[in-house]
Amino acid sequence: MFEERKAYFIIYPEYFDSRLSQKLGRKVPLELAIENPTLEELYKAVKSLKLTAFIEKEKSHPSNWFERKGRIKVLRPQGIKKRQLLKLIAKRLAVVREKIKKEREEKKKKTRTSVDKYIQRILTQK
Repeated sequence: MFEERKAYFIIYPEYFDSRLSQKLGRKVPLELAIENPTLEELYKAVKSLKLTAFIEKEKSHPSNWFERKGRIKVLRPQGIKKRQLLKLIAKRLAVVREKIKKEREEKKKKTRTSVDKYIQRILTQK
């Protein structure tokens, strides 16, 4: 088991949550933290760094044991310390969140235009 822990970094969403203090588990500077990061956003940020990662959904952060947000196991890259990796992920996390936000807005626009076309078609048929 100890050998497995040496091979991976364990990363929790709490490390990047701007609502938490450092005592409650935030590990990145407040400037790099975002509000309420999800496990999926975190996974996409890690994957954008081209790292091997695994999601463990039923795990919880030790100081937040009652809320099972999950965690990610990242294969330890050569020559990078955990704090450095967390800062890299935090920078990517902000980019991933903006990208997801844009995708949702585009999806809403597409849905609206298709509904508008449907309404126009019904009105012209009468």
